[in-house]
Amino acid sequence: MSMIIDRRSSGTRSTANQDRLQRRVRARLKVAVEKMARSGSIEDLANTDQPVSIPTRDLHEPSFRRDLSDTSWERVLPGNKEYQRGDEISKPEGGGSGKGREGSPDGLGEDEVAIVLSADEFLDLLFDGLALPNLRKMAQGDIQADQWRRAGFIKDGSPSRMHVGRTMRAARARRLALRAGKRRELQDLLDARNVLQEEIQGRLAQKQDVSVEQERLSELDHQIDALERKIKAIPFIDEADLRFAHIDQQPHPITNAVMFCVMDVSGSMGEKEKDLAKRFFLLLYLFLHRHYQAVQIVFIKHHSTASECTEQAFFGAREGGGTLVSPAIILSEEIMQQRFPPDRWNVYLAQVSDGDNYFADNAMVEEHLLNLLPRLRNLFYLEVNRDSESDLLRLYDAIAQDFPELVTARASEREDIYPMFRTLFATEETPSHV
Repeated sequence: MSMIIDRRSSGTRSTANQDRLQRRVRARLKVAVEKMARSGSIEDLANTDQPVSIPTRDLHEPSFRRDLSDTSWERVLPGNKEYQRGDEISKPEGGGSGKGREGSPDGLGEDEVAIVLSADEFLDLLFDGLALPNLRKMAQGDIQADQWRRAGFIKDGSPSRMHVGRTMRAARARRLALRAGKRRELQDLLDARNVLQEEIQGRLAQKQDVSVEQERLSELDHQIDALERKIKAIPFIDEADLRFAHIDQQPHPITNAVMFCVMDVSGSMGEKEKDLAKRFFLLLYLFLHRHYQAVQIVFIKHHSTASECTEQAFFGAREGGGTLVSPAIILSEEIMQQRFPPDRWNVYLAQVSDGDNYFADNAMVEEHLLNLLPRLRNLFYLEVNRDSESDLLRLYDAIAQDFPELVTARASEREDIYPMFRTLFATEETPSHV
């Protein structure tokens, strides 16, 4: 005889508590990751194989324990046979001493634990709930997104997903299969009993002994009764008949998209300004590569002239010179017309500058922006490290009154970058000013 032991994990009373525990830990990890994103260096964001500290109090499941605090109860619990209302209960010996806990040598403290996140886990928490705004479906899309789709039927699942039709069909097929052989055997026994009864009637008519035939008839009746009980014992629905609708995440192409990253590398962009700009673009780069598999990224740097460059040259740029913004806008427009026609691509542009543009160039910037904006899904302009708004930012804000796809923002400290980034990409309705 074979014995099958099911060692699969099954739901218990603590399943709900475990789910709540996982949600609490995830929330704490998300807060810790966002804190690192605000104040950490660019190298810390790029190197995600690092420990994240969270309080240990969130790692314990809820449980009943004895209350050792100095508390006066105003009620008597049911089942109590020792105390009456008004009795005083002495505090147990060895209770709380009031002493604080000492820190650990690694600096985490006894109430904290360090968790090392993988790159995928870190980025999932960092960009949770973010998406490109105004992303539309275009022809011949290369960007893939996970979509929940029906994937047949399975034998295990949630009761809410049980498919009644499939379950009843499987139950009927099982009953037919199990009863078919027994019904044939039953029919054979019934036929044999009918023949035997006719034989008994004939022998009785001839006044012959039928004791042997009666014994055979009694045995056939017992076999028929036993077989009918077996047929009736076959359950209407068995656990093996249950069928549950199954859904699965399957990647499918949705659209084409390209992001133009335009950074000012002129002499007015000091180390702090470039650090803020690179911090923003690094978050954007990681976000696009994490959430979208085939998005195109075009890197453009500019001072008095603009040029398309590689990823390494973009993040390692240390150039100087005067500032002209219009060449970068013109170059973006030319690349878009040649390689990314707006009727087939979702085109985005992200621009970071300190706003120190040659005043006479602002008119050229306005002319080309008015021509470019109707073909863009969104344009993000970030101005870094200025005490007051520049003329360039005021120009962008004025244009944004007629073009809601133009979004402007300001950042003076590295702690401002990540919250501003989440504001830009967190909702479908993108704000016109951050």
